[in-house]
Amino acid sequence: MDVRKSTPAAVEEIFGRLSEASERLARVTEEQVRAIEERTKAMADRAEAATERIIDTLDRELRSQIAALRSDIEHLMARVGEKANARKPAPKEVAAQKPPARKPLPKPPAAKKAPVKVKKASVKKTPAKKTPAKKTPAKKPTARKTPARKAAG
Repeated sequence: MDVRKSTPAAVEEIFGRLSEASERLARVTEEQVRAIEERTKAMADRAEAATERIIDTLDRELRSQIAALRSDIEHLMARVGEKANARKPAPKEVAAQKPPARKPLPKPPAAKKAPVKVKKASVKKTPAKKTPAKKTPAKKPTARKTPARKAAG
């Protein structure tokens, strides 16, 4: 009879140990989950900070390149303005400084011709139409003919 009484006690003891083990396992699992969540959050924070740094760097770089382009455009506009001013006719004051021109010699009287009025046709200027380039097959290199060599004797 000892065996029968000890069997339920042994089963109770085993169930007690199993419940303690499962509780310890649950606590360890919860701790591991918390640690994983903390690591994940830390990694996400680091990634976000790195992304912000990259965005800031790109922003600064783009702004500096845009400023450089604006400076280049202003410089080019100034050069174009200088070239345009150089092509304009000289003011009348410069012409006054030139020595007076000699009077041309009188021409012999020529036969009088009736004035002819020529009416020019008005032509509208239109931009040239661009046509796509024609595709041509690649040329094969031709074989070169070389003169026959004399045999050395």
